[in-house]
This record gives sequence, structure tokens and C-alpha cells, in this order.
Amino acid sequence: MAMLGRYLLCALIAGAAAPAPAFDFTSAQGFAATCARQGAAAPGDDDGRIAFVICHDSALLRQVVSWGAGVMERLPAQVLDDATLMQEFATEIDYVRAQLAVTRKVLAQVQLGTRASLRLVPAQWQIDLNGDGQLALWEKYMFAIPKRAERPFRLDLPSSNQEYYEREYQLDAAIRVDQSDVLWALSYHRFLEAALANVRAFDLHPGGQGIVLARPALLKLAHRFIQAGLGLSGQMRKSVLAERDDNEEWIANPQQASSVFPLALDGNDFVTWGEILTELGALLQGRTLLPATEGGGGVLGQFAPLCRAGSALNVAKAYLKPPPVGTIFSFRQGARLSPMHCQVVDARHPLSKLPELIERARKSDAGMRFLRNLYWIN
Repeated sequence: MAMLGRYLLCALIAGAAAPAPAFDFTSAQGFAATCARQGAAAPGDDDGRIAFVICHDSALLRQVVSWGAGVMERLPAQVLDDATLMQEFATEIDYVRAQLAVTRKVLAQVQLGTRASLRLVPAQWQIDLNGDGQLALWEKYMFAIPKRAERPFRLDLPSSNQEYYEREYQLDAAIRVDQSDVLWALSYHRFLEAALANVRAFDLHPGGQGIVLARPALLKLAHRFIQAGLGLSGQMRKSVLAERDDNEEWIANPQQASSVFPLALDGNDFVTWGEILTELGALLQGRTLLPATEGGGGVLGQFAPLCRAGSALNVAKAYLKPPPVGTIFSFRQGARLSPMHCQVVDARHPLSKLPELIERARKSDAGMRFLRNLYWIN
């Protein structure tokens, strides 16, 4: 009995002294402790790189939300002129772009091969995002994954109802990170960087006539980012289809059942995914043209700058050969693009099929599901 007592005492002491796991993303305490240990430099191993990216991107989100909350608080009490407000937005966007570039470069070094990495339970990643010292329900569940359901595409406002999150979200959803998930995150980084570069390429016209091209070089950068994002999305698609395991998956192929992805992807979805990538690639390379002509219908006819009848937008030229600094893009009715970007439709440069997919999406339930796929698959 004495020997057993000594054994149990030693076991308890050893258990109490055991170090905490290096990276714990499965509990609120583990998430906070893991991110508190992160330094400015990324670790040299793949698991450490993934932890670095999760912590730094979530901290970036907190900085953006708290900055936005601060701006909204000042607006009623402080009249901000347009120039000051635009400068604040520009500074914030440039900061976000720089931080995304840091984490994207770290993520690009991750090469897991066929092994799985960290286990994640995103609903446990709880952060005071707006910096008010409170943890509101929408902050508590910001990273929670929606339940899988065939519902229309929507972006809901934050809820303060616990039952809503229990009903609509997978609060116990777990993901075991693999290389396909790394590619998913990488492509999202590229597309976010492209969107922000697009925004920063322009300034608002002081007279409210439209937008002014101020930094054409950023359009070329955005084009490069978009192409890279499409390439990564294509790699991700092939990587997911090649997977043979079935263990706490994020995005899954039709043969995998253990997935918490909000969408069930069947074989047709993967085919459509490939077709979309092909269409977007052709547009970005200038091999097909985007219909944006006077009198055109649908989304593009309503919102896109107009080309003359018989011509269409060469997206590659618009990005790679932008007009001079100071060019105004007007919001007025009847505004047209530069002739150098509106190319005659012919056999060598046919119209893209992409607008047909968009129109189909607007007019059918299946199409709304297609929009959800674009949102989640990126």
C-alpha cells in the first residue's frame, strides 16, 4: 500500500509539472495562452507557422474592428472632413495590407504533405474585438462555423441571442489542419490583398463626380494577386479531391463524411468550381471579354462602366495598362470606359460565359447556393 501511495503521489506531481501543449486552439484558455506566447517572428516548424498565422490574423481582425468602433464613436461628437476621414481609411487599409502580407508569406512556407497538423475548435476563439472590455455574444462566437444547411446566401448582423448561435452554428466543430486547408487560407489571403489593392488604387473625387485613379501600379499588383489566388484555388481543388483520409476535415471531397464545412460539395460542385476557375483565368489573361455594353442587362449592365456596342471590356488591359494618374471614373449615367480597354468582340476574343452564371445565380435557388459556394470556397 505504501508503494502504491508513493506511485500515485509521483504521478500527481508529474502530472502537475507537465508542460502545457505548445499550441492549443481547442479551448478559450488555450487559444488565449497560445497567442499570448506568439512573438514577432514566426517559428521554424509548420505547426508553429500555422499557430503564428491564426494568432496574428485574429489580432489583425481585433485591431480593425476596434479601429472601426473608434471611428463610429467619434463621428457623432466630432465633425470629420472628407479628407481627414479618407486619410484615416487609407492608413488603416495600408496597415492591413502590410499585415496580411506578413502572414501570407509565413503560410506559404507550410508544407504538410499528407500529415495533419493542429486541431482547431474555432468557436472557442473568443476575443474582445471592439476593445470595450466586454465579451459580447457576437464576439464570443465570431469564429464559430455555421451549421450545414441549404439556406439562401446571406450575411447576417451580429446576434445577442444565445439560442440563435446554438441553433445556427456548430459550436463543437473541430478541424484537423491539412495542406488543403493551408491552400484555402492562402487563396483567401491573396484575394483579400487584391481587393484592398483595388480600393487603394483610387481616391474619391473631391467634387463627388466619381473616383480618381491615383495609384495605377496598385492595379497591376491587384491583377497579380488575383491570378495567384485563382492558381491557389485550383491547387486546393485538386488537393481536396486527392485526399483519402476522413478525419475532422474542413473542406471535403464527396467521399469524405467527417467534415464541418458549411456546404456539402458533390461531384458537380467540383466540376463547376473548375469551370469557374477556367472562366476567370481566361478573363484575367484577356483571352475572353466581359460584356459591359451600353443597354446591356443584368448585373453588369446596371453597374459596370459601359463600352460601345460591339465591344466589351478587356479585363487584362484594364489592369495591366491602366489610364494615366488623375483619370476620373464617373458614376454619371452614360459614362464610358477608355476605348483602349473596350475591345471589339471577335473569334479570337469571345465574350466570357461568366455573366451567364451570375444571372443564373440571381434567378434561382440553385444559383443562390452557387453564390454560397463562391463565398466559402473563395
